[in-house]
Amino acid sequence: MPSERRHVEFFGPDLARGPVLSGLPAVAAVQIATALAQLRAPLLRSDTDLESHALFIRSLADKLFPEFASDVALEVGPEVADKINTQIVDNSGTYSLLHCWLADSKGGGETALAPDAVTWGVGTVILQTVTANKRYLVVTPTTGVLNVEVSYTGDRTWYWAVERNGRVVHSDALNFNP
Repeated sequence: MPSERRHVEFFGPDLARGPVLSGLPAVAAVQIATALAQLRAPLLRSDTDLESHALFIRSLADKLFPEFASDVALEVGPEVADKINTQIVDNSGTYSLLHCWLADSKGGGETALAPDAVTWGVGTVILQTVTANKRYLVVTPTTGVLNVEVSYTGDRTWYWAVERNGRVVHSDALNFNP
């Protein structure tokens, strides 16, 4: 019967089936964002256009469900007087709990060697220091911007790993050179 047929969109089955029924808002956000993104002009088949479209979908999903947004950016500054400042920006638009640790490599766990000091900027609420100078649970201020300074005298490289809602983002290298 014609009334029993399902409508198929360009990117796949309609929103009444599949992951939206999983009950996960983050999954539903991506599905809804994908449906809205179909209103955009047709894509060319280049990798650049597809990647740009995927970023557009992710940004729509983050705006639909900001509490599940995973948009965290890290910017590592230069070494100045044995100190490196890293700016952590959480673009969710709300307070967030971030799990932060220093790692020896991207994708790595907590470092074995702690730096001399780790100092968090004004406005950061340190909920818990899990391991001194290595691992923290912090709450972002309303601006979403955190500053953290790592001090070390010696030759060493670390990476900040920041986890929010199960997604981990790594910084560029914090390179300390004597």
